[in-house]
Amino acid sequence: MHTVFLLGDSTCAAKLPETWPETGWGMCFAPFLKWDWRLDNRAVNGLSSRLALDSGVFENLARDAKEGDYVVVQFGHNEDKPDKERHTFPWTTYCENLVFMVRRLRAKNVRPVFLSSIERCRFDRYGKAYDTLHEYPLAMEACAKSLGIPFYDMTHPTLALLDELGEERSRILFNQGIWPNYPDGVEDNTHLSLYGAQSIAGMIATLLSPLPFVRTGI
Repeated sequence: MHTVFLLGDSTCAAKLPETWPETGWGMCFAPFLKWDWRLDNRAVNGLSSRLALDSGVFENLARDAKEGDYVVVQFGHNEDKPDKERHTFPWTTYCENLVFMVRRLRAKNVRPVFLSSIERCRFDRYGKAYDTLHEYPLAMEACAKSLGIPFYDMTHPTLALLDELGEERSRILFNQGIWPNYPDGVEDNTHLSLYGAQSIAGMIATLLSPLPFVRTGI
């Protein structure tokens, strides 16, 4: 049995019960795998490509991955954070980190896949969803092309979905509203609700359907 590893940030990561209904899409992805593949979600809240390398999260994954496994890499939300532990520049340090990951995985005959980040729930005064990830998805795509590995764009499809739903209806996808864990209410425009995580996981599975680990008929 082979493994699909997920490496990313809080939009993908598993969540603790005390943050419910906040849900990472990786928590909902296993049902889309073929029976002979298993899921190992290594995404971590707050992780960037730099922090994944410096904290040992990536190295632990690379150590555990075996020949024939896949690693789906999705970074972007924390790359422009101001702290030096996480910050990268899209066309230099960000790409350098991604290249390092790919070379390390390829040395073990593990197959990396790049997946650009999902968009935040942000709308301008005209009710139009707008880009918050700037050049990081473009840099990831260019890096994937130069390395000859698969790249799948989730940034533009999620931006289009938000535009289609509109500002008010888009709220259902995100961790918003009054819940037992949030008695005073929560207005989170980045992290997904259970419904949002299920929806995004389904979109990602459809996008990744050319890969051998995604089951047919989704």
